[in-house]
Amino acid sequence: MYFGRYDKENVALRVVSLEGEPALAAYVAGATAPSYFILLEWAGGRVVSIRDFRYVPYIAAEAAFE
Repeated sequence: MYFGRYDKENVALRVVSLEGEPALAAYVAGATAPSYFILLEWAGGRVVSIRDFRYVPYIAAEAAFE
């Protein structure tokens, strides 16, 4: 259900390493830099937590990611 919201938006999600942890970088409308990040926490092969920083854009502006 959560990711179904992104299906309706013009956003591309790419897997990146953010401070050594896997994350999703969200590129809005063909942007060359991510607009925000989504952190996923895993346990037992399942996602147990989603931290979406969509409304905290300064994090993407200052983040070091690969």
